Amino acid sequence: MKAVGIIAEYNPFHNGHKYQIEQAKQATNADTVIVIMSGNWVQRGQPAIIDKWTRTQMALENGADMVIELPAQCSVQPADIFAKHAVNILANLQCEWLSFGSEHPELDFNRLANIDLRRTVIDQDYTKSYAELIRIAISNATGEDVNAPNDVLALNYAIANLNNNHKMKLVPVKRNGANHHDLGLNDSGNIASASSIRKAIMDNSDSLDKFIPSSSNIDALENHVSWEDFWPLLKYKIETSSIDDLNQIYQMNEGLEYRLKKYIYQSQSFDEFLRLVKSKRYTYSRIKRLFVYTLLNWRKTDELNQEYVRVLGFNKSGRAYLNDIKKDVNIPIITKINKELSENELNFDVVSGRIYENINHLPQDAGKIPLIY
Repeated sequence: MKAVGIIAEYNPFHNGHKYQIEQAKQATNADTVIVIMSGNWVQRGQPAIIDKWTRTQMALENGADMVIELPAQCSVQPADIFAKHAVNILANLQCEWLSFGSEHPELDFNRLANIDLRRTVIDQDYTKSYAELIRIAISNATGEDVNAPNDVLALNYAIANLNNNHKMKLVPVKRNGANHHDLGLNDSGNIASASSIRKAIMDNSDSLDKFIPSSSNIDALENHVSWEDFWPLLKYKIETSSIDDLNQIYQMNEGLEYRLKKYIYQSQSFDEFLRLVKSKRYTYSRIKRLFVYTLLNWRKTDELNQEYVRVLGFNKSGRAYLNDIKKDVNIPIITKINKELSENELNFDVVSGRIYENINHLPQDAGKIPLIY
């Protein structure tokens, strides 16, 4: 059996994601589609709008054969680290292809990934993010301006794949319909951006039916969450922590702990706090990831690079594929959590799930086994 891997967040799952799965399978003729998906906290530093089990069910109902969880400590990271771990895990699962959405699938991502950026002068402008500096370096070297959100992620996937012993064939799929950051629902089609769907959910819109694959999934969106729900927990954590304690939080650099302490007492909402802490030097995503690390108490001394295959769900094809290749997988395959796992390898996932449970009130890890579709 041969598999195509897809790296996703499905925040939430919508028709554009279904289209990508269909196109990836058609382009590769793969027997199995394996999705590695962020769990309850996503790459740009936000709680997933609905929990990982609901999103897994949506994916399995719409073309995925197996869904595995990208470990929390690998998921809530800058794009290059996020990509490296996701690609490593899919490579361990012996995927032959890696498919991803792209605004410009005609770009030669393999060629761009091969550029030696160490030989390229990068302007050390500290008002720019690392991703922006890489974009400028590639533009200087090739004339290609890789700045669309999915293209940037695709480039990071290509770089991670290039550095992997098990190299997968890249299969970019043209992003269909709305752009990544569009906030308005598309009246002329049935594909909208995840950002616009999240906004519509928060606004209690009743016009989502044509953008989500099935009516049962529309009902699931009613149990949604946002950063505002976690605001009291984050505020309590910061207010009761000393400057020295905050300084030990992962990625708490360059005096950011003082900004958190300064503005926590002035802020009446999460959005206000985010705006006050934000500075020219840091992107909103960087600051929101820091808030996740603070809320979940990730420390600078923590080991945050563990990789494993945490199976969230599969169908008959996915289970057959896993049985076929498991002897060749060099990292742990986990289908059920026990006390030892929850206190060791899966500690970050379990703790992040417990915090999430405080808001959505649905069990996330204890006693859970993979969904069978």
